[in-house]
Parts: sequence; structure tokens; C-alpha cells
Amino acid sequence: MSNWMTTRYEDVFAYIQAGIRDGALTPGERLVGERKLAEQLGLSRETVRIGLNMAEESGLIVRIPQRGTFVANPKVRQDLGKMVTFNRTVRDLSMNPAYLLHGANWVALDDKAAARLEVAAGSRALMVEVTGLANGLPLALYRSYLPEALIAEIGEDHAWGEKASYEFAALALGAPSLTVEQELEAITLPREQALALKVRVGAPGFFAQSVFSTPAGRRVELRTTWYPGARYRFNLTRTIQI
Repeated sequence: MSNWMTTRYEDVFAYIQAGIRDGALTPGERLVGERKLAEQLGLSRETVRIGLNMAEESGLIVRIPQRGTFVANPKVRQDLGKMVTFNRTVRDLSMNPAYLLHGANWVALDDKAAARLEVAAGSRALMVEVTGLANGLPLALYRSYLPEALIAEIGEDHAWGEKASYEFAALALGAPSLTVEQELEAITLPREQALALKVRVGAPGFFAQSVFSTPAGRRVELRTTWYPGARYRFNLTRTIQI
């Protein structure tokens, strides 16, 4: 399999890539363990491990601690020119969406967060943290900050985690739609976020910060989101001024 132009760990990547292309490996299928794969390919476990890292970072496989290594489902294709709910995004992939609620706690907003929400610094906000799942696979970690005045209208004991928090806000305010301002940055995932998303610490990812507003301009949510880079593909259509 190897030739003078490739390194041995690239053989592992090529083996997985070819298996997916030829249909020998299907989405959701569990791969054999590192030891057995090393025996099959005649390589060391360390070489196999590096090759699997390459395949993971390219989005070909998903490695879940204590469960194993699986052929990845198709990447989430996200159009940056429009936004749909997480539930709809996952259903469009023929997968089942769910939210795992980590907590809903009151916090004091720092100056920067308060400015983004256009409230006074030190104001209280309800911080809601959830992981978005597709067939049990983590696709995004959301940390949302909802102003105290809004929570008074929604209700503090809402069923957080049943749907996106901005959906609850829109329903409570009778808003037919929301606008969102977003900033997106490529990062390496910190330990806390990597563990929640079930990827290796330092794996490539995306960080987004979003502000949701009603059509009248009322800001209802500040959200920070971490995405595993191997599970997403973002696209954008723009007009070129000549």
C-alpha cells in the first residue's frame, strides 16, 4: 500500500478513505480497535494512532471515549447566509436531534457581555448550557445568557433543553422571527469543551458568538457556541462589487 511518496500513517488514512468511498465502511459503523487495525495493516499502533488522528481531523471518523471509533456521518453543511434551528439542521441529516441540559444558573454579566445585550454591567442573566446531539453524537456546545427581564416574561422554571433558548424567547415575546449577529473563529478546542463534545483536547473547532434580537431591536440572548471542526462545513455566498 505504501510508496516512496507517502508516510506509513497516511496509509491508514487512505485505507479508511477508500473503505468509505467504496462502501466497505458505512456511516455509524464501528471500526476495529487500534491493535487489530495495526495487525491488519502491518503497522505499529503508534502509526495507526497518528493515521486515525488524521482521519478524525478530516471528518472521516468519530472517536468517542469508552465507546470506540466510528465512521462519521456526513458533515453538517451550514450556510452562513441564513440560520435554521438545530433541530431542523439535524433532521435534514436524517438524524434525531436532542439537547443535553448541563445547567441553568444565574450569573452577573461582565462589562462586555452586558454591552452586547444592552443592559447595565453587573445585571443578572440566566446562563443556560446545553449540548446539541444528533443520534447521541455531540455536534455543538451552547452557552446562552438570557437577561433577567426576559426570564421574567419566559418563566425561570421553563423546560430548558427541550428546544433552543432563543425559540423560547421568541414564543414568549410573540416574535415571528429573530435577527442574529454572529462572529465565527477557527480555534483548537479547550479541554472542557473538547470533553463535552467527545473529541480530543486540542482538536480543531469553531467558536461562535451570537446576539439574538427581535425585529424591534430588543436583544434577547447572547450565545457562545463551540463546534467540533471535523463535523461541520460552512459555506457562504457573497456578491462581488466590481
